[in-house]
Amino acid sequence: MEVQSTRLGVLEVDSSDIIRFEEGILGFSEYKEYVWLQAVGFKMEIDLLQSVDDADLTFIVINPFKYEPEYGFELSTIWKDKLMIESDQQVGVRTIMTIRGGERMTTNLKAPLVINITTQQAAQIVLEGVPYDVQHPIGGES
Repeated sequence: MEVQSTRLGVLEVDSSDIIRFEEGILGFSEYKEYVWLQAVGFKMEIDLLQSVDDADLTFIVINPFKYEPEYGFELSTIWKDKLMIESDQQVGVRTIMTIRGGERMTTNLKAPLVINITTQQAAQIVLEGVPYDVQHPIGGES
């Protein structure tokens, strides 16, 4: 199938590679389906989530554990059931990164994207009772 991207052009993807956010991503609840792309050629390891339905909607996402080794949270049984997660090996976690100008970058550790990499079901989960910030500085200056 073809997915249009303003930034990346036309992408040929297999329909089995589509990740579905049943409740959408915060602020973008009408967009449910995305393609998870690994980006290459950047100074840091990033991925992209390209909306299947909006060529202009692309999120930069990172593996938060690579940049914050102490990062962690317990996934509730409710979310495990919703996402059909049966083992830790099925879980992929990414956080949305924002480039705020120059070298200033932040990531949202408070609301990670949790992806069942087996079923391609995903959710953005707002963590309660954790010390994480929605604009956690990464790399460069904070």
